[in-house]
Formats: sequence, structure tokens, C-alpha cells
Amino acid sequence: MAKKMVIEKAVMMEEIRGMVSEGMSVTITVKGNSMNPFIVDGRDQITLGPFEESELRRGCVALVRDVRGEYLVHRIIGREGDTVILLGDGNLRATEKALVSEVIAVVRSIERKGRSISTESFVWRAYSWAWMALKPVRKWPLGLWRRLFL
Repeated sequence: MAKKMVIEKAVMMEEIRGMVSEGMSVTITVKGNSMNPFIVDGRDQITLGPFEESELRRGCVALVRDVRGEYLVHRIIGREGDTVILLGDGNLRATEKALVSEVIAVVRSIERKGRSISTESFVWRAYSWAWMALKPVRKWPLGLWRRLFL
């Protein structure tokens, strides 16, 4: 049985940065609602892993330290030189920016109800593409999802 630990966020994120830079993967339980409906607070676990810079493209979900110094897991929606632009799946407009050097890890899989979903799978990529395409009208399906499940 896995041991559960509660650690200060900044300390934990820098520890994750160190482990990932050594080639390890790390699994954590998600806190926060910014990635709803695809990654749910308290229910889902994400496995974070090392990455190549070429993977930091539209659709990739990454753990970053943004320009404000906040740590977050959001989807990359664009890139401008050495900066990535991010948007949480549960957010409508508020984007964040982070330097490529501040990307700590990328999400490799999501554990949900005992089942693992790879971010490389066709199903994950199809859902991700569809959700990004729905950005202009995302407030309606997201509002419905929140009323039904939150």
C-alpha cells in the first residue's frame, strides 16, 4: 500500500522537479478544479514524467511554475518562442504564461477509479482536441458538468 504524505506545495514541486530531471516519474493526487472535467480534484491522480522540449506543444498537459511563481497543471494552448501559454480545461478565458525552462514535467497518465488513461492514447488525444475546439462555447458544457458533478 502506498504511503500518503502532505507536503508544502513549493517544497513538493521542487522535489518533483529534481526527481523528473533525474528521469523518474512521480504520481500525485490532483488538488483544484482548473482541469475539470478531464482531471478531477481529489479523485484523480496524475503521473508526471520527463519530457523533450519538442513535446511542449498545443494539447500537452504540463506542470509548470508560471511567471507569477505559481505552480499549476494546465494544458498548453500555444507557444511564443521560449514561453508557453496555458489554459486550464475548467477555465474559460484566464490564461497563464511560463518559460519553457519553468516546465517541470508533463502529465503521462491519469489514474481514475482504478483505471489508467495514457495521455498518448487515441481516446485522450481525441477528447483533448474536441475540448480545445469547443473553447468558444465551452461555458455551456462546462456549466452543465459543474451542475451535475460538483
